[in-house]
Amino acid sequence: MHNERRPNMISTFTRREALQRLASMAGLYALNVGMSRAADAAPVTIRYATGGGIGPNEMETLIYLDYLKENVLKRYGKDYTVKMTFTSGTPEAATLLGAGQADMATLAFSSFTTTTQKGVVPNGLTIVADNFQDGRAGYASNSFFVRDDSPVRQVTDLRGKKMAIHAFGSALDLTMRVVLKKNGLDPKKDVQVVEISLPNIGAAIRDGRIDCGALPIPWMAIEKAKGGVRPVFTAGDAFGAHGVIFHVVTNDFLKARPDAVRAFLDDYVRGLKWFYDSKNRDRAIQVIADFTKSSKDVLALYAMTKEDYYRDPDGCVSAKLIQPAVDAMHREGFIEKPLDVSKYVDMSYLPNPCRD
Repeated sequence: MHNERRPNMISTFTRREALQRLASMAGLYALNVGMSRAADAAPVTIRYATGGGIGPNEMETLIYLDYLKENVLKRYGKDYTVKMTFTSGTPEAATLLGAGQADMATLAFSSFTTTTQKGVVPNGLTIVADNFQDGRAGYASNSFFVRDDSPVRQVTDLRGKKMAIHAFGSALDLTMRVVLKKNGLDPKKDVQVVEISLPNIGAAIRDGRIDCGALPIPWMAIEKAKGGVRPVFTAGDAFGAHGVIFHVVTNDFLKARPDAVRAFLDDYVRGLKWFYDSKNRDRAIQVIADFTKSSKDVLALYAMTKEDYYRDPDGCVSAKLIQPAVDAMHREGFIEKPLDVSKYVDMSYLPNPCRD
C-alpha cells in the first residue's frame, strides 16, 4: 500500500510545485512586459549636431530652447528629447554622424555631398527637411561685399583684387568660384583669395585689408546696419534658388526610430510657424536675443522677415533645389563624380505633404 501510494504523492507534489513555478514565471513575465512597455514609452533621445551657426540662420538652435519646449512644442519630452551638440561647421557635424556620435544634423549641400560620396556615414544619410534656402526672389541671399567707395561696381572689376571667404572648400568658396567663372575670371589666377573668420570680414573690408568679402546672415545684417558696405554679387547669381542647409538623419537611426524622427519634425514645423507668426514677434525676438546675446534692434531688422533667408513653412525642400549646387561642385572639381540628390531625399517624415 505504501509503495503504491508513493508515486501519487510524488505526482501531487510535482503538480503543486509546477503551478507555483508557473505563477512565478507569469509574474516575472508580466514584470518584464511592463518594464519593456515602459521603456518603449520613454522618449527617444535624438543626438543632434548643429551646422555651426546659432540663432535665426539655423532654426533648430532656437526651436528646441526651453521656452518653446514649455510653451509651444507638443511632442518634446513625450516622444523624443534632443541632446544638441554645437559644432564649428557642417564638416564637423558630418564627422560626428560618421563616428556614430550624432543621429541627426544640419548639413550644407557641400558637406552632405562629400560625406555621401566618401561613405563617411555607415549605411548613409537621408535628407528629411529644409533648414533654409538661398537665391529666393524677395529674400536675403549670401553676398559678397565691398566698401561703399570701392571702384568695384561689377564682378569683372574684381580682377587683381583680394577676396575673403571663411573657409576653402566651403559653400561660399564654391559660390565665389562659380560667379567669377560666369564673368570670365579665373579664381586661381585673376584674384587673390584669403581665409578670414566670418565675424572679422566686415572689419577687413572697411580697413582695406581686402577688397571684397563674403557676408552671410547674421553678419550681413550686422554690417549693413553699420553702413559703409554694399554687395557686388550673391549666391543667387551662382545657382538661382537653391537649398543651402537641411536636416539629415542617419539611415540606421531612421530605420530604428522613424516615429522619433516624425515627432522631431512635427515639433520643428510647429516651432517654425510660431516664430513666423506676427503675433509672437516681440516674444520671438526676445527669445533669440536672450539666447544669442545679440541686439534686439539688429535682430528685428532681419530675423524672420524678407531680409532673412527663405524657409519653407512646412519644412520642405526638393532634390531639384539642391541639385544645381551639387552639380557645380562636380564642375569645379570639388567632387570627382556626379551625385543624384533625388536618391537621398525623403520628405515623408514631415507632418504636412510637400508639393514636389
